[in-house]
Amino acid sequence: MKDFKILFQEPFVPRQVIYGKFSDGTGNNTFPFGVASVASYVHGRGYHVSYIDPLVDEIKKEDYLAFLRENRFDMIAMSSTTLEIDYAVSTLELAKSVLPDCLTVLGGVHATLLPEKILRRTDAIDYLVLGEGEKSFLRLLDALSSGREGLTRGLPGIAYKKDGAVTVNPYEETDRLSPEEMPAPLFDIFPMRKYVSQITYAKVFPTYSLVASRGCPYECAFCDAPVTTGRKVRYKPVDALISEISTLKEKYGARGVMFLDSTFTVDNGWVTRFCEAYIRSGLKLPWACNSRVDTVSEGLLKLMKKAGCWSVLFGVESANQKSLDLINKRTTVEQNEASIRLALKLGFYVYTSYILCLPGENEDDVMNTIRFARRMGNHIAIFYLPVPFPRTKLEEIARAEGGLREGARGKDYNQWDYSDPVYINPLLGKEKMQELLRKAFLGFYTSPLVISRNLKELFLLRQSPYKFYLGLKGVLGVFK
Repeated sequence: MKDFKILFQEPFVPRQVIYGKFSDGTGNNTFPFGVASVASYVHGRGYHVSYIDPLVDEIKKEDYLAFLRENRFDMIAMSSTTLEIDYAVSTLELAKSVLPDCLTVLGGVHATLLPEKILRRTDAIDYLVLGEGEKSFLRLLDALSSGREGLTRGLPGIAYKKDGAVTVNPYEETDRLSPEEMPAPLFDIFPMRKYVSQITYAKVFPTYSLVASRGCPYECAFCDAPVTTGRKVRYKPVDALISEISTLKEKYGARGVMFLDSTFTVDNGWVTRFCEAYIRSGLKLPWACNSRVDTVSEGLLKLMKKAGCWSVLFGVESANQKSLDLINKRTTVEQNEASIRLALKLGFYVYTSYILCLPGENEDDVMNTIRFARRMGNHIAIFYLPVPFPRTKLEEIARAEGGLREGARGKDYNQWDYSDPVYINPLLGKEKMQELLRKAFLGFYTSPLVISRNLKELFLLRQSPYKFYLGLKGVLGVFK
């Protein structure tokens, strides 16, 4: 091992900030797949890595500081979303208070989107790693661990501040990992037994999360995911992915797997090869995935079902074609209905998501989406209000319309708590938006069709009863 100790960690973030009113029924943090991949990549090249998660490990700040003093890490590395950025900064400032000479590195989508703003905000961050981080981070480590700090000045995908001047070296597309280069997560340094997966994806416990691909070819106005992973979709080799699932089953007792790819079913050919190989493997762990209504067919869904896929999520977003067109979803209302009904007919546990009160929508438009969701009557639906994340097309639309709150803090970009929303639809107002959101949840989960479908799952013991207990707590939290 190279004599350079790296601590990967999550920031000190209150549970309520991450999950809002659903806090009582969500499980806990999903496995941090991105951090695990970067840690695996540099560990495989000789670096000593450790990991802690203050939330999952229930670490108090005084114990955290004592841990840092005892271990004297050379570097602390962290990833952050927009929602968590304020807490990431304060955590790194806390670390610097006891280890002033320890190097600090921040990566993730928010660092990639707004590097100059972050670096001008604090002196507690020494370097930002932009984009897909493995190769950029490794080059940074090699330069710093060898004492050649001057070499960092020209490294692509690295940003830093020196003498008050900010330097941002753009990320190079050639640094994106090929399928063969994508590492298996370094599960060994994570508290695997403590993860309780997001219940909407879990049939039994423990269910662990994996990511089979990187990149998203779509350009939905509300999404910033392609900023870090690009638009070209790259799937892991099928054998490598099955090996990861086997490790989770044999070493960590996994009873299920959930794929958190933006859209698992982009490449039907790869999905077919995976399903066929998974059937041959004999692993037999049930799995769930995110999909799109325009990427599935009856034949593909039947094969997925045969291979153990029990649940699919469709991002429906709206029952108004004008709204689907506004957010560049590139689907139709008719496609949404057809794919939901097909998945239900084939016996899938169907999970749908919707965005209410999009720019240009009035109350009749929102009620149209609510009625659509209730008419579909699938097992689970989640309703959001618009959250225009920085540098997305939705942010531009909201700003042009006049409903965007400028100068919002990181924690205001919360998709589970809309007490102080970043965006207020001028045609509706905040109170009406909040009322319609409550009406959506109440209308959907009091539907006799939805109730009967979930009771059937429960009484036939198709899924863990504990899941439904957590789910009920989560939904009731919306009405507190």
